[in-house]
Amino acid sequence: MVDEEAEIIRAVLGGDVDRYAALVDRYQGVTIRLAFTMLGNYEDARDIAQEAWVSAYRALGSFQGRAKFSTWLYRIVVNKCKDAGKRRAHQPAIVGRVGVPDADTDAAETLFVDPEDPTANPSAHAANHELSRQLSAAIRTLSSHQRTVFVLHHLHGLALDAVAEIMECRVGTIKSHLFRATEQLRRRLSPWI
Repeated sequence: MVDEEAEIIRAVLGGDVDRYAALVDRYQGVTIRLAFTMLGNYEDARDIAQEAWVSAYRALGSFQGRAKFSTWLYRIVVNKCKDAGKRRAHQPAIVGRVGVPDADTDAAETLFVDPEDPTANPSAHAANHELSRQLSAAIRTLSSHQRTVFVLHHLHGLALDAVAEIMECRVGTIKSHLFRATEQLRRRLSPWI
C-alpha cells in the first residue's frame, strides 16, 4: 500500500491531480473520525477534515516519504484541530440557545466511544450507554496533549511511535502523556469500573 501511495503522490505531483481522489477515498472516513474525536462535533469535524485535505494537497510537494502518508495526514488533522480549539477559546461563550437542543449534536452528549453489545438486554444496553457518556465526558476533561495521545493510541489504534511522529515529539513524552491520561481517567471513572 505504501508503494501504491507513493506512486499516486508522484502522479499527482506530475500533474495527474485526479489521482488525489484515491487518497481521499482511502482516508476520508479516518480523517473525519479523528477530527470528531478531537473536537466532539461532527460538523466541525467534517470542516476540519476538508481543510486538512486541502492543506495536504497544497503541501504534497513537501511530503518527503520518511513517514507513511497516513501519519503525515494525521499530523495535519491534529494541527487543524488544535487551531480550531484555539479559535474557539477566543470566541465569546454562548449564553443562550433558541429552540430545543438536539441530543445528537450537543457537545455535552457527544460520545467518543460507544461500547455497543448487540446481544445485550435493555438494561445492559442502558448501562453501556451511560458508561459511554461517562467515558466521553472524562476524555473531554483531559488536557489537549493527553486527549490527543489517548485518542490516537487507544481509539484509533496507532502505535506510540506513530503518535510521536504525528505530535512531533519523543516517544517518552507520548508515554508520559498516555500514563497521565490513563491515571486521570481511572480516577474519574473508578465508580464505573
